[in-house]
Amino acid sequence: MGYSTQRLEVLEISVMPDKLLRQELLLDIQRLLTPAVTYSLSPYFQNIQSSAAAESWLKTMLKDSQLFAIYDKASNLIIGFFFSSIGKDKSAKGAHIGYLLGEEYWGQGLASEMLRGFISYARQSLQLHSLIGGVEKNNPASSRLLIKLGFKAQPSEEGQSVIFYALDLTDSAPRE
Repeated sequence: MGYSTQRLEVLEISVMPDKLLRQELLLDIQRLLTPAVTYSLSPYFQNIQSSAAAESWLKTMLKDSQLFAIYDKASNLIIGFFFSSIGKDKSAKGAHIGYLLGEEYWGQGLASEMLRGFISYARQSLQLHSLIGGVEKNNPASSRLLIKLGFKAQPSEEGQSVIFYALDLTDSAPRE
């Protein structure tokens, strides 16, 4: 399960039967989850500097969400991860989303391309009605990206460090 964009292939990571592929994935997790990438993320994203820590992170992510690897088509390397969690109320047809890209892939429009692709995939294949993404207040680039794609900031309590953004997938076409 997944989708493709001009430069990216986004594939769901499920149980990986091939031990060699799993070992490569664990190395990719360690390579990508650097302190600069994970500084504003949950504690279980921090200090992924061993295969054991990467394995623990992978198990947590697979238990709590659908986890996707973001591949660069040109190099066939994993450049980041995307995660989606469909809410407990299945009738609402909404999902919480998150993503991260390795530092060397920042500023190239890849997050925008990946999210545009997911928005289209969510509408057409998953038939979701809404997406919600949380962004730390100290990450204005991610906030700008979500706003550019049509997400709207949700009311939050004073002092909250995370701003939640919602996108209603039923009211408009994807933004360019």
